[in-house]
Amino acid sequence: MNRIIGCLTLFFALGLSGLASPARAQSSPRQDSAPHEREALERWQRMTPQEKQELRERFQRWKNLPPAEREDLNRNLETWRKLPADEKATIRRNFERWRDLPADQRERLHERWQRWRDLPPERREDLRRRMEKFRELSSEQKQELREKARARWREKFERLSPGEKAKIRERFKDRPQKRQKDND
Repeated sequence: MNRIIGCLTLFFALGLSGLASPARAQSSPRQDSAPHEREALERWQRMTPQEKQELRERFQRWKNLPPAEREDLNRNLETWRKLPADEKATIRRNFERWRDLPADQRERLHERWQRWRDLPPERREDLRRRMEKFRELSSEQKQELREKARARWREKFERLSPGEKAKIRERFKDRPQKRQKDND
């Protein structure tokens, strides 16, 4: 995961995706790459020694990636290039928020993302539709649904054995408690 983030950071943070994509450079004719090479050289000359060293290290990591990962990253880069500017801005903000999270929260988020990716496509689509419907509800309707869900969860929890309850409490003990004003 860190290798992928390092490569993505190379593409996005430094804006030097042309330098880090040997496959692209090899696929274009020599005369078409001359302006690109000139721009890349100018960017290189403007870099600080630390930035140059970081780029060398990232390029080395790029070269060491398995070919399949490099292909995936190249596909992702092409997808990125086709995104509208507002979507790119949203993705950057989300990445910055993720990067600023404490390590345990990042890990928990990564696990949740993996669980989402492991769901069958039909289930993910069903959940997307349900979430979209939820977003369209009024605040009062959303609150009513939350209260019903909480009540159903409490009923199920009360039917559990003491051992099962202890396991659930242990699993959720480190999560911040969300308490409503009505102290439910």
